[in-house]
Amino acid sequence: MSYQPPFPPGDNRPRSTPIPGDAFIAPPVPESVPPTVGAFLGSNAATQPAFVTPRRRRHWGGTIISLAIVAGIVAGIAVAVTAVMKAKDSVTNALDQSSELSDPDLSNNDRTTLGLTGNEQTMFEGGAPSAVAAAFDTGIPGEPTMFLEMLLYPDYAFATAQNSTLPDHFDRYGWRTGTIGSPSPEKNDAEAAGAVFSIDQVNWAGLTALVADAVNLTKVEQGAVTHVSVGRNTFSADLAIVVRIYVSGPRSSAFIEADANGTVIAVH
Repeated sequence: MSYQPPFPPGDNRPRSTPIPGDAFIAPPVPESVPPTVGAFLGSNAATQPAFVTPRRRRHWGGTIISLAIVAGIVAGIAVAVTAVMKAKDSVTNALDQSSELSDPDLSNNDRTTLGLTGNEQTMFEGGAPSAVAAAFDTGIPGEPTMFLEMLLYPDYAFATAQNSTLPDHFDRYGWRTGTIGSPSPEKNDAEAAGAVFSIDQVNWAGLTALVADAVNLTKVEQGAVTHVSVGRNTFSADLAIVVRIYVSGPRSSAFIEADANGTVIAVH
């Protein structure tokens, strides 16, 4: 069987498949051009709004919360600093008071409170007896204040005073570190109402002079005055005011009795 061409001779129809050996030439492809906005959006481009990035809305609630937190922290720091300063002041005051309590002599604060200018070291010297008596008279109710007893120690004092409205009532007051403490009630005593005295009935300057000579008068070896009491002598018929000055040393002790003017009555 002989080969018959599909087309008659002279027919130049294009072949659908390339003939081997012929160079293949790809048909031209039009250049790709990006579409315009109008083309991309179509005929409605003019009516379409342009894309705008939305503005973030500010959240004031978060800002207020942040400010509140910061304010709370600042306030907390302020409170802490104040507390520390107060604690420091309290410790300083406590140390100062502790130092005054442990010191057997009058402090600068004691002298200032009593208005003393003579560098008195104890309650027995210079103007100290008169000053502390006046402090009790001023700080305790009564016009004048009536006392049953007054006790003076080197840097503190006590006074038992009659109630200004209830004659059989008595209270004990202490003076220390420049202040008079709260009253401590004593047992009611109707008889004691007749044994009281006022501070102007005592010669406080005479008492001071007698205290200065007490060691010599008692002959107590290495002696020192420990305390002084002022009150009426309940063993005498006239209930005279008596001042007792107590002297003590490592080997012996004694006391002096004197009247309200500082005149020695006896040495025991």
